[in-house]
Amino acid sequence: MKKSSGNTKKGTKLYNVLFPLWMLMLFPQLWLIVLPGNFIIDSLVLIISLFALKIAGKKQFYKKHILKIFAFGLFSDIIGSAYMLFMVLVFEIGRMGDELYLTLPGLLISATLIFVFNYFITFRKCDRKIRLWMPIVFAVFTAPYTFLIPSSWIYY
Repeated sequence: MKKSSGNTKKGTKLYNVLFPLWMLMLFPQLWLIVLPGNFIIDSLVLIISLFALKIAGKKQFYKKHILKIFAFGLFSDIIGSAYMLFMVLVFEIGRMGDELYLTLPGLLISATLIFVFNYFITFRKCDRKIRLWMPIVFAVFTAPYTFLIPSSWIYY
């Protein structure tokens, strides 16, 4: 039997709200895993990209850009999560992670915002090649794919 948060509206039970966000609210200690985990992933993607694009001054480039990349990535993920939360709470559309028509747009919103923030803010002063490729790389490799994990795997 599935457990609900106890919140019902017109007979609709909210089995979950967001995949990483609801877990972070229920288990605040997960922030100790999520934040460093995202930072490590962003760092690895940046370091690999620096070598792949043969960028000089890798250490200085890393120090200059990593915090913006990390912050904009988290912010983008929160906006994608907020979209899914809005759709579930306001329009009562499905459960998070179980319906691709709900989670895929959230994922695409986050990935698009990762690209936009990095293109227009983080890498705006970089040369054309870096300014285009780095945001694409981050949008593809750091998008919140955890949105696609079905909530039914967690609640039985």
